[in-house]
Amino acid sequence: MTPAPVALLLSLMSFLALLSGCGDSTDTGMAVQNRPVTTSLKPASDSRLAEGIRDAATGKSEKLSGFYLLDDGLSAFVARAVLIEESTVSLDLKYYIYEDDSVGRLLTSLLLKAADRGVRVRLLVDDLGTRVVNPWILALDRHPNMQIRVFNPVEGRSGVKRALEQAANLGRINHRMHNKLLVADGLAMITGGRNIADGYFSKSSVEFLDVDVLAIGEVLPQSGQIFDSYWNSLVSVQVSELLIADDDAHTLEELRKRTKKLLKDEEGSEFTRALEQSRMAAELSSGKIPFNWGEAKLLADPPQKALGEDNIPREAYPGFQLEEIIRDTEERLNISSAYFIPGVIGADLFTGLEKRGVSVGILTNSLSSNDVAIVHGAYARYRKRLLRGDVDLWELRTVAGEERRKKWFRGDSKATLHAKTFVMDRDLGFVGSINLDGRSLLQNTEIGLLMENAEINQQLHELFGEWVAPDSAWAVKLSDSGKLEWHAEDEDGKAIVEHKDPETTLWQRILSWLLSWLPIESQI
Repeated sequence: MTPAPVALLLSLMSFLALLSGCGDSTDTGMAVQNRPVTTSLKPASDSRLAEGIRDAATGKSEKLSGFYLLDDGLSAFVARAVLIEESTVSLDLKYYIYEDDSVGRLLTSLLLKAADRGVRVRLLVDDLGTRVVNPWILALDRHPNMQIRVFNPVEGRSGVKRALEQAANLGRINHRMHNKLLVADGLAMITGGRNIADGYFSKSSVEFLDVDVLAIGEVLPQSGQIFDSYWNSLVSVQVSELLIADDDAHTLEELRKRTKKLLKDEEGSEFTRALEQSRMAAELSSGKIPFNWGEAKLLADPPQKALGEDNIPREAYPGFQLEEIIRDTEERLNISSAYFIPGVIGADLFTGLEKRGVSVGILTNSLSSNDVAIVHGAYARYRKRLLRGDVDLWELRTVAGEERRKKWFRGDSKATLHAKTFVMDRDLGFVGSINLDGRSLLQNTEIGLLMENAEINQQLHELFGEWVAPDSAWAVKLSDSGKLEWHAEDEDGKAIVEHKDPETTLWQRILSWLLSWLPIESQI
């Protein structure tokens, strides 16, 4: 954990760097001649997965897509593992964070096994979210059926050189690929908020409350086109072009031995038990997954956004498209957003909806569950404005979901909200990677699935209700004197009222307040 004075200094340095950053916005600093253009393969047609999806779609219009929510970490892990194991033609993945931990190693092992049986695997990761320094990655990339690319990298892999290159190219690298997408055989996809790391799948000292959606049907060609546009982008660099240490020991055969040992070591772990006990593979292959059907659109920023190009129309940004849909909301709007900085425009939008009779509820992180003090400081400026406009506001408690986690994993863990969901009226739902802050809307590239279906809408509404329950979240209110109060309940259902940000130290509150004065709202 970074000492508080150092954290403040780093934030100030970042601010100064942002002010002075003037790096070339189009030059990645690396040649592009070794980046062959590849596109999505034709979907599988004679596999168990293909047969199961055909059965699930029997009687459904070709214009519709099927949706299945993955609202707990273990189910989300199992779904990814099953799709990888059932694939026979292609696997395309892109993630902001892909960690070298239990989940990352397990899924990578399954990807290697898929490549060994002839599946083409393309993996795209972000350079900031995923530090690509492990020399075993080069062994993976040398597999004839595997390709790994890094989005918007600097050439230096570590140390002073990397820091200097980041400073010199800040105008470009300030734009990150925040996407999360897995496409299997061109038949099924998973998107949502989860990265590939233990904390997103319920195994960590900090668990991220999150949600994904498994989708099939008409939306799948959209996912392939979007992946291809990122994969073939100017700023997607083959991992072999980066300066990663390599030696003769890092061979594919040695990697296969390591993979076999890893899978053996993981026998009996929570993840392998969940996969063994799951019926998802059988249900997918038999068409028995209870998909809900409706029209859908996969919203994604163009990868050119990472180049800071000014000629991209606002209408191409998912954030703008969501804003237009939200403005037309007539009855209810529930939003969960890990980072929430509405700005004046957003605050006016939400309070204006309330004036029109729309019930607006927003869940974000509390100061104690937030991992970025400067974000909380910026958000805190708008709390009273929203509450005066009758917007319902909740902040996640660190104990949220604790009992559910203990059913599988030993030890305590702290909860933090990572989900980005929207419930609009009675028939629209959105699950994706988009936070309501300047960084998501203006800087990063994002993705998410807009679904028109009453059942999915209701499931997301009920999930939101669980997250904002008194044992899971603080209801933020204004007292009669106009001061902030936080309301919740203890384990026995007894009311708790706090008059300052709960579960925080004086220094945390001071730091958040100090950082809130930095004029960099669009960057966070």
